[in-house]
Amino acid sequence: MSVDRGPKTSGKRETPVFAVVTDPSFYQRIRSDCSNLPGHIEKFPTIAKLTDHLSVRDKLGLAFLLLVEQHGKNIDVASLRRLRLDHPQLVNLAILETCEQQCELRLQSVGVSAILLPPFDELDISHEIATVTPNLPSFKRHPDLMNRGQARLDFLIPSDLSYVLGLNYEISLLLKEFGFPQQDARINIPLACDEAITNAIVHGNKSNVDKKVNIQIYLSHSRFRIRVRDQGAGFDLSSVADPREGDNVHRPSGRGIYLMRNIMDEFEYKEDGKVLEMEKRNPLVNGAA
Repeated sequence: MSVDRGPKTSGKRETPVFAVVTDPSFYQRIRSDCSNLPGHIEKFPTIAKLTDHLSVRDKLGLAFLLLVEQHGKNIDVASLRRLRLDHPQLVNLAILETCEQQCELRLQSVGVSAILLPPFDELDISHEIATVTPNLPSFKRHPDLMNRGQARLDFLIPSDLSYVLGLNYEISLLLKEFGFPQQDARINIPLACDEAITNAIVHGNKSNVDKKVNIQIYLSHSRFRIRVRDQGAGFDLSSVADPREGDNVHRPSGRGIYLMRNIMDEFEYKEDGKVLEMEKRNPLVNGAA
C-alpha cells in the first residue's frame, strides 16, 4: 500500500478514499490531467490486496474506491464482486481510458456506480465522489407481504445490450422485495443474469438486432428462476475450458460460465444450447415454494 497526499484540507475528518492502481504510469497521467483530486488516497496494486487490508482494518463506514485502469476489460470482476459482498459500504468509481459497452454493463452489474472516461482534464474527481453516493428509496417494505405472493415476468427484447441493465434493475428490486439476502439481491444474482443475457445477445444472436432474446422469470420468497432463450445456432458447453486450469487462467473466455455455475444453485443448457435455465434458492427460507 502507498498513500498519495494532496493539498491539506481543514481539520474535518475526511471520508476514506482508496485506489486500485495496476499501471502506475496511467495513474500519474490521471493525477496530472484531472482536477481537484481528494487530498488523501490509499493506493493498492490489486483488488485482492485492498481486500486483505480491509479485512484487518478497524470498522469502516462509508468509503470510496477508485478503480484506475487503462482498459475496463482488465478489471478483475470476480475479485470486485467478492469485495462488494464483504464491504457493501464502498462506493466504487472506475477511471478508464476505454470501456466497451459489454464491459460497462458488467461493471455496473457488479456495483460500479460511475465510469469516468476521457477527456480527463474535464474531470473533477472530488465532485464526482461527492455526487455519486446512491440515494436510498423512501418507501417502506411490508415484512410479510411477499411471503404471500409470486411473480412471473416475460420479456422479449432485441439483441441490444442497453436492455441488460434495465432487466437487472427490475430483478434486483424484486429480489429485495421477496426477502433475498442483500448480497444475492444486489450483486450475485444480477451478475449471473447479466452474464446469461449478454451471452445470449453477443454469442447466441451475434448482436443481430433483428433476432430476439426471451427472458422468463419466476420469483417467490424461496426461489428465483430464470430462463433465457436466444435465436442463435446453439452452444456446446463442453467446448468451454475451465478457467481455473492450466493456461486457461490467463484467458478471458469461460469466466462467465464459471461465475454463473458458482453463484446459482442450478445451471443447465437445453435445446442444443439455445436455452439456459438457472435457479437460486433463498438461503434464508427452509424448503421451496
